[in-house]
Amino acid sequence: MTSVDLPDLTDIREGLSLRRQARIVAGEWVRRHAVSACLLIPLLVLVGAVHAIGMRSFPRWVDDPGTYLSQAWSFQYRHALSPYSYIYDHAPAGWIQLSLWSMLTNGFNRHASAIGFGNECMLIAKLASCALLFALGRRLQFSRPGAAGAVLLFGLCPLELMYSRWTFLDNLVTPWLLLAFFLAASPRRSISAATGASLSFAMAALTKETALVMLPALVWAMAQNLDCRNRPQVITVAGFSGLLLMAMYPLYALYKGELLERPGQNSLLGTAKWQLAERESSGSLLDPASPTAHMVGQWLGTDRWLLLAGLAAIPIALLARRLRPTVLALVLQWLVLVRGGYVPFMHVVNLMPWSALLAVGAVEIVTGNRRLATFRPLAGRRRSGQPLPPLRALTTGLAAVCLAAVLVGSWTPELRPMLQARQEPPLWSATQWLANNVPRDRVLVVHDSIWTDLVHHYGFDPQPIIVYKLDTDPAVREKLRRIDYLILPNWYYATPAGVAKYPTVTEARKHAVAVARFGSGDDGVRIYRVSRYWRPG
Repeated sequence: MTSVDLPDLTDIREGLSLRRQARIVAGEWVRRHAVSACLLIPLLVLVGAVHAIGMRSFPRWVDDPGTYLSQAWSFQYRHALSPYSYIYDHAPAGWIQLSLWSMLTNGFNRHASAIGFGNECMLIAKLASCALLFALGRRLQFSRPGAAGAVLLFGLCPLELMYSRWTFLDNLVTPWLLLAFFLAASPRRSISAATGASLSFAMAALTKETALVMLPALVWAMAQNLDCRNRPQVITVAGFSGLLLMAMYPLYALYKGELLERPGQNSLLGTAKWQLAERESSGSLLDPASPTAHMVGQWLGTDRWLLLAGLAAIPIALLARRLRPTVLALVLQWLVLVRGGYVPFMHVVNLMPWSALLAVGAVEIVTGNRRLATFRPLAGRRRSGQPLPPLRALTTGLAAVCLAAVLVGSWTPELRPMLQARQEPPLWSATQWLANNVPRDRVLVVHDSIWTDLVHHYGFDPQPIIVYKLDTDPAVREKLRRIDYLILPNWYYATPAGVAKYPTVTEARKHAVAVARFGSGDDGVRIYRVSRYWRPG
């Protein structure tokens, strides 16, 4: 018998050019994920449209987005982390990302207002989060309809829509965290995937340090997916990479001589001490009279379905081994509300994606997703030869009907005003009045959200003073000789909290007259011209 030597075809791609190899790999990826892509793209179009329609007018303009956008503008145009002295209140990666996008796309010049540019960034973050949520659902063995359901729950929830339109750092943290969990669940269990998960988590923490509370959940997710053959290498490389990236923040503070607390100087550890131990507490969710309980009540007043569905799904989700790190992630975020420290009002952003995943995961388990659930009663029935009852079809149908009922009956009335809002924000109207009526050399005390527009588009010099810096920044107080105009929402003067927090503004208003009014209620804006004979104390 004649033997024939055949060439080894296992490494045939090594003889091809890199372009050809990339084309083959891309073609295989497209064929493997074509069905998912055809399902995901219309979902992203729907979610993107719902998010974008009306986002200029709703919700109202608040201070935090203006702060982050002014810092992003400062990083791009003045190569500084803040237009004032940087106080280490947050890690800077969040507004650095905003600034980099503006550098790439001429963002601050393309939009009439900085808030408009921030809205664009939040739309991109929302679409990235939805795509990663779908991908993570598939990695966790959700069916395609289940992963799509998680995207719809997350993307169309009125509560999520409201908070995801604001330029909050938490909205930039969400895609980084979802990417970290997605890579941690990689079926290849490779060093590169684990390292990517670690670096993604480090980016989330550098975007906003509150992401560190999710570390136990991510470690559990990565531990579930370790391969005994490369476990030491994965732990070493991934852990070192993440720690090295996060170490850039304290190393920056050390380089600036601002790591350790010193009298009269900003410092990383001093601010951390204030935030963790000295900042006024919001109280615990378990105390009905606490600000935290009141805040959660406001969340539930906007929409209660997704948050409560996530909580109700926890016992069922524990049946699925793959979902247990996600359960821990959601539990950790709820525990932040219970512990009794300071809780920012945008914390709800951190609850939404995990609630959507668990709500759909619980339905997947109940409907008999055998790849997801650890407890498989239907599988045992199949092995025993007994006919399967139509439980899966019945439960799936009921779940779909319930979801549709929630969307139509509860969410539609809430979504309609968010999409149909057309009224010009009072602060934007006030900005236009200032640009047309006030000389550029006047000293203005302004709300955070219009500072960047007044400096970048209208060239006010000296630069306006952001209101919260007026009584907290020694450098501002040292240079302050007069105030010519106050441009702030009415609540700064009408609420006890505003009067107590901004004493200089309160005193200046006593020596001022209103020259323009925009809007009404607490969010309405009055422009006050301060007497030229009054001087700050």
